[in-house]
Amino acid sequence: MTGRDGSAFLPGLDPLRTELTLWGTRGSIPTPGTRFVRHGGNTSCMAIRQGDEIFVFDAGSGIRELGLDLVGSPIRKVHLFITHTHWDHIQGFPFFAPAYAPGFSITIHAAEGFGKDIASLFRGQLDRDYFPVQIEDMQADISFRSMADGGVEIGPAKVTSEFTEHPGATVGYKIEIAGTRIAWVPDNEFLLGHTDDPRDLDRDHWLVKPCETFIRFMEGVDLAIHEAQYTNQEYLRRIRWGHSSISNAALLMKFAGVPRWLVTHHDPLHDDTALQNKLSLTRQILERLGHEARVDHAFDGMREYL
Repeated sequence: MTGRDGSAFLPGLDPLRTELTLWGTRGSIPTPGTRFVRHGGNTSCMAIRQGDEIFVFDAGSGIRELGLDLVGSPIRKVHLFITHTHWDHIQGFPFFAPAYAPGFSITIHAAEGFGKDIASLFRGQLDRDYFPVQIEDMQADISFRSMADGGVEIGPAKVTSEFTEHPGATVGYKIEIAGTRIAWVPDNEFLLGHTDDPRDLDRDHWLVKPCETFIRFMEGVDLAIHEAQYTNQEYLRRIRWGHSSISNAALLMKFAGVPRWLVTHHDPLHDDTALQNKLSLTRQILERLGHEARVDHAFDGMREYL
């Protein structure tokens, strides 16, 4: 029904709002095919944009499409934060179009503790035996920076990190921007080895105590983009692979009081049907735990305005 003067209410998106886009939500290896259309098959990459500032988290194969989007935008300064340097988190960087464009500035941030420094790792990835272009051939201004213990403040954002449970040095990030706190944790085996009913554990349990630092890191976030790669049945055969079971990850959400959870880093064996069933189970587990969080599955191309 139109208004008295014949007008209609026609709201539009506010272009000044902070924009969050998930460019890759698959774990381990890119997964193409008709059974993976709904969730997508690109590996880890997330970007948060406010005006002409952009903060990118991980450089899996999803960063290729982000790069194509950026070359037509006014943005020329990119801050890229790497959780760790396993292939599914860096494999897209050689195909990141801004790296080849004069006028772009790309700062790559990473925590200390890798076997090699982050600059050596990226240069090694672009060795002539693996790829026809070396980092010296890229025309963007590329620099590397280690994350300080207190994090880093860049423009409107503050980014902090905390180590997670995953083979090799791996961190999760917390981004504070536009009054919103977002956690990006694609790889984390919370409650390493725990396979029993999560309702049997509380914050004082001896299995939980070693995780207290990370739980506190997650407290107060408005949105957690955190993995739950395995069903509980799968986890029985994949302990110490570096990824959480559904129930263990759900318990982390309860302990940290997270109100909204996007599950990411989907297993390459999980097609769209399996992931829909898995999401239904995740919701039921949260209900059994008595935690009223909103949970959804992340998917490639998912975009929200904060």
